[in-house]
Amino acid sequence: MGVFSNPKFAANSVLLSAFVVLACFAAPSAGNFYRDAEITWGDGRAKILEGGRGLSLSLDQQSGSGFQSKNEYLYGRFDLQLKLVPGNSAGTVTTFFLASQGKDMTKSTLSFWAM
Repeated sequence: MGVFSNPKFAANSVLLSAFVVLACFAAPSAGNFYRDAEITWGDGRAKILEGGRGLSLSLDQQSGSGFQSKNEYLYGRFDLQLKLVPGNSAGTVTTFFLASQGKDMTKSTLSFWAM
């Protein structure tokens, strides 16, 4: 009796094939800043770009800018590019941080100091 005539193997093969076909049609859902985020502060220094695919946060001598997600996530990935002001940027602290809401606020900070 061969492997291909085994009923368990045949059933598992059908299930695996169905899963592979469904996985091919399931595209990852790309985020959209217009739909998924809210600019919370910055007085015009935060801008949503590229039809919602990008976000620009900037700072001036008065303040920086920020946004928050409209959704909660258990895990995720973010990509960012930080750029210091041109010329002498001594004393500028460029920081990116993540903070959770509520009384048990958790914060992760990435700071880049110009010396």
